[in-house]
Amino acid sequence: MRYYPISIDTKNKKVLVIGGGRGAYTKIKGLLNSEFLIYCLSTKFTESLLKLAEENKERIFLKEMEIDGDFRFFAYDYLILATDDLALNRRLTKRAKLSSVPVLSLTDSDNSDFHLMANTYKGPLTVSIQTGNPSLSRLIKRDMEKFVDGYSEEKMKIMSEVRKRLIEENSPYISELMAELWENEEISNRFWEERIENSHRNEKKPIGYDAGEKHRRDS
Repeated sequence: MRYYPISIDTKNKKVLVIGGGRGAYTKIKGLLNSEFLIYCLSTKFTESLLKLAEENKERIFLKEMEIDGDFRFFAYDYLILATDDLALNRRLTKRAKLSSVPVLSLTDSDNSDFHLMANTYKGPLTVSIQTGNPSLSRLIKRDMEKFVDGYSEEKMKIMSEVRKRLIEENSPYISELMAELWENEEISNRFWEERIENSHRNEKKPIGYDAGEKHRRDS
């Protein structure tokens, strides 16, 4: 696998998008789910992109200007090329690589340093789809949204909190208890408080002790 799916920290990061058409709009709209500051340069912008920028003034910054192949990349962490000028995209891709700026060219995916996946979200859950075919990814994303909708956002958040507490308690039974909670159809905050109370009452045994014992008996 050449392009490995990975999550990156977007806090205080800047991405530059060159181009003001449909491709730029699609990528920028998806990036709003991150914490990127998004800068976009083009000689003109679509109405949809102008509206998106107006609705997200603190995140999206548009500037009308002519870009040529000698454009220099300063203070940007990532570059997305979304123009329909293939020659310009090739020159800018080469210049970005020489400047060690990761680049995504919408007209040359094989020469890009990264790809943006189709994502669907439910609370703390993120499901990403990458097929190499944007149209196919969108269709699969539509199906995944229906599937993911069946998960309980509250339950996932509670389980994340439980895991943090288990780590604080240095419990050796984290995996076992996570599996037990996942199968519990009525998990609640009160359920978690009762487990904490019972575990401390039970001769200071580690949180998750019962789950671990059950796991060993079932092995």
